[in-house]
Amino acid sequence: MRLASEYIGNQSDLFMIEGSKVLLVDDSPDIVEILSDFLCLNGCTVHTASTGRGGLEVLSREEVEIVILDINLPDVNGISLLDNIKINNPTIAVIMITGQHDPNFVVEAMKKGASDFLMKPFEFDKLMLTMMRVLRERELLVEKESFLHTLEDKKKIEMLNRELQNKIKELTTMYHISNKFNSLNIFDDVYDKMIHIISEVMEVQSCGYYIVDNDKNELILFKDNSNINEVINEKRIPLADNLPMDSFSSKRFFSIGRKLYLPLTIKGERIGFIMVNRKTNGTRKNAFPESDVFFLKLIAEKASTQIENRMLYESLFESVLHTLTSLISAINKRDSYTEGHCKRVTGSSLQLGRAIGLIDYEEDVIRVVGPIHDLGKIGVPDSILLKSGKLTDEEYQIMKDHSAYGEEILNRFEILSSEAKIIRHHHERFDGRGYPDTLPGEDIPRCARIIAVCDAYDAMTTNRPYRNALSRETALDEIKKCNGVQFDPDIANVFITMMSDEA
Repeated sequence: MRLASEYIGNQSDLFMIEGSKVLLVDDSPDIVEILSDFLCLNGCTVHTASTGRGGLEVLSREEVEIVILDINLPDVNGISLLDNIKINNPTIAVIMITGQHDPNFVVEAMKKGASDFLMKPFEFDKLMLTMMRVLRERELLVEKESFLHTLEDKKKIEMLNRELQNKIKELTTMYHISNKFNSLNIFDDVYDKMIHIISEVMEVQSCGYYIVDNDKNELILFKDNSNINEVINEKRIPLADNLPMDSFSSKRFFSIGRKLYLPLTIKGERIGFIMVNRKTNGTRKNAFPESDVFFLKLIAEKASTQIENRMLYESLFESVLHTLTSLISAINKRDSYTEGHCKRVTGSSLQLGRAIGLIDYEEDVIRVVGPIHDLGKIGVPDSILLKSGKLTDEEYQIMKDHSAYGEEILNRFEILSSEAKIIRHHHERFDGRGYPDTLPGEDIPRCARIIAVCDAYDAMTTNRPYRNALSRETALDEIKKCNGVQFDPDIANVFITMMSDEA
């Protein structure tokens, strides 16, 4: 959790929670101090208590809109206190916080009327967005309570139905946004998805994403929805002349006419801008509905989280590959054959994969696995790995263990678990007589079946200390003989055609 003083320069939604009356109940003095400073800096009136009994005393004498409530308190369970609060005043919004991840707490709290549930430590941006939402919900609830005292029964029902429909629509939209972003995999384009979601949930004429060119001091259109609606003509926007950038220091968006610009930020740094152009709908009013601004901020938050995760993943992936490259270099120094062999197998496997029609993900797996598919040889003794004569049965068994060694090494890196399986199984046979697991047919991962063909062909057509290389024709004849026995027949046939065409 960042210090409140660190957040001053990015009080993006000050106007959304300013004036809120908040009760903070937590037995940790540090958390109480940090959150109190943050909320006070954002214009909130803050009351604090370190026990459940103290919290009830504050509620008995002060007007409170939001309670931020820890589950574990020294005198009472936070869930019990939540129940008490909701019985006495159901319009108070309660945000539960805890450092213990227990789904049962979440379910029980929501059943008893909690507005949201935050896991410690949480970012102030997350707390801010949650408070914005629960304040919106509370306004509806307070308005409903007020109207219910004056409206006739029929009007009460009509009003409640309208509110219920609006609430259902809002919650459905929020769920739709979250679900769309949560369903992204690592290879999906976040920017495309972001623009597509905006077009789905908002009444916009057009929308786009601009990146900042600091050298030319302008925004450059990177993605847009021109395939859905109208084409965006403004491909470049000079910052100084068109956008009052200083305004972004006090709030997170700025509107010019029917266009609204909202920055996409990661760790407080702007990486680009979302632009939406609102439909006129026959009116001259330029202001964006509050609900649209709220949804747009939610989309921006989800997108920036996805982008930050990609950046962290890529950084971790590069670090892992650097480590593996070091291991491969150690193998190459022991056995110079391995380096050239792995490069050739990688190239032919990618070529074969494209001919078969692999999806992008499978190509990426081969691109990673190919150069390191013999990684496990680092665990094979030199006396066996570099032996010029035929291996004994015992030595051959040790050599066969290299595929399991390779998997064991790669499994230490959780993000390469799929690639580890390919290394383990690249010596399986289609008839189920391979190693290490004697997997048959399509039980063998497809990428492993592709590498198996290319690996065998390269081994046959390369000079080794104990035999001379076979000719292309002889090696391909051997592939044909083993078609359906050692190799997947469909993959082997495509490989034979591919290599014959190159002759």
